[in-house]
Amino acid sequence: MKKKHIIYCLALALSAGLASCNGDYAEPPITIPEGGIGTGAWDNPMTAYQAKIGSTNDTIAEPWVKGYIVGYINTAVGNTLTAASFDTVPCTVATNMLIAVNPYETNVDNMASVQLPSGACRSALNLRDHPENLHKMVTIKGTTGSKYCGVYGVRSVSDYNWGDQGIRPAGPVEAVSSIWQNFEASNQIGYYEGLGWKNQMVTGNLSGWYIRTFNDQNYITVSAYLGSATGGPYENWLIAPPVNIDESPAKTLTFVTQAAYKAENSTLEVYVLDGDDVTTATKTKVEATIATAPASGYSSWVNSGTIDLSAFTGKIYVAWRYYSAAGGNNGSTTYCVDNVNIGGADETDTPDTPDTPEEGTIYSGLDPKASTIDWEFDDVELASGLTRVWSWKEYNGNHYLNGSAYAGGNKASLSYAVSPVIDLSGKTQVAANFEHAAKFQTTLKELCGFSVREEGSTTWTDLTIPTWPASGSWTFVNSGDIDLSAYAGKKIQIAFKYASTADGADTWEIRSVVVTGK
Repeated sequence: MKKKHIIYCLALALSAGLASCNGDYAEPPITIPEGGIGTGAWDNPMTAYQAKIGSTNDTIAEPWVKGYIVGYINTAVGNTLTAASFDTVPCTVATNMLIAVNPYETNVDNMASVQLPSGACRSALNLRDHPENLHKMVTIKGTTGSKYCGVYGVRSVSDYNWGDQGIRPAGPVEAVSSIWQNFEASNQIGYYEGLGWKNQMVTGNLSGWYIRTFNDQNYITVSAYLGSATGGPYENWLIAPPVNIDESPAKTLTFVTQAAYKAENSTLEVYVLDGDDVTTATKTKVEATIATAPASGYSSWVNSGTIDLSAFTGKIYVAWRYYSAAGGNNGSTTYCVDNVNIGGADETDTPDTPDTPEEGTIYSGLDPKASTIDWEFDDVELASGLTRVWSWKEYNGNHYLNGSAYAGGNKASLSYAVSPVIDLSGKTQVAANFEHAAKFQTTLKELCGFSVREEGSTTWTDLTIPTWPASGSWTFVNSGDIDLSAYAGKKIQIAFKYASTADGADTWEIRSVVVTGK
């Protein structure tokens, strides 16, 4: 009988000092360990406990393993658990981490090692770049049953998902009678692809659709912003899972859309397909009301209207076609889609219509989905050992402005992250707000802040930030409105001032800056 090391006798194996056990046991010889026993499937992952004792599953080459991120092994000191670190001292390496069943585990005997090879998983998970990941639950995909840094764990991590399950593998999807999707279950497009949604690129070499979060609400969006003016045209399709429309409670389709950054030859259309490959399927366009991008900022959310699907029979696929002749800055329109109902589904978890960036938006910047920004950094003072204070970082597909003067210790600094010139000509009742987070706060509120100056001036004026984030987590909060009425009718620049001393050099994360007025 094959050995399936995940089955029943894990605790016995641990007590005997073994990495495996015989599958002949019909019942657990002792109590199932904390965290339970998983098979390694995406919806029944192994636990960190199982990985720690070297469990494998002969039928799954790369099992999913769930656990809390509790620390890392400082390979600059040593390559075993004797060099483990699991306190709040900033992490110094990005190549590994430690996971455990309990989020605040400090006993190294209960930890599994995790190898993070270079790539997207390391970029998203490692504690050096993302100290906010400490104590988070994550499910990772890799190989088990061999040691890394002297302890059993997970090697060659190839995928991950936040939470206690992995990502459903793509494959044939059975047609259902109806679909209701508000994209609140996950902020990763891979989760929805596992449910049967398909993101198909036709031309332009851009990945296309992704999940965006604004004010704690998710929706799916598409843009050719990351393209170029000469790299198009860009054509990307979002295809819903199949629906047997003959079995639907109602032969209808509804959804809502939002649009931003008006551009020529950039459109969103809706089709019904008879297959999930747009290059071979028969495509029938259906008429729907789609949001129109204003001259600047985002539109309000617009209801599609109730679209009649009674002309179709059998299995159908509803699809949204995005097309933009060009890309890059100001070259394409951004479209957002949410609250999709195909076939009259029961909207048991219907949310409010997603928030819309405030009307009267004059300027918006530090977009979490932008890979680059047009802000400048002015390092007024950099202590020895510092090469910079500000950077534009990425975490789990989202970006943020990161300010820090910690480099092997707290360093004294003064630096400004400075916006482009913002024209307030003809505007009144002007205000600014943004989202920010800071877990470890010592001198942040006393030394750092929000500043403004008129175009051409070298003198900054500090203004009060109404709301600061709570310490203890990397939870983003809105700053509240900062009054800029004194600068109405002028051209200005705004800035985030970062200052630190040898006594305190906090990390400050900032995103989603909006300036509004009438």
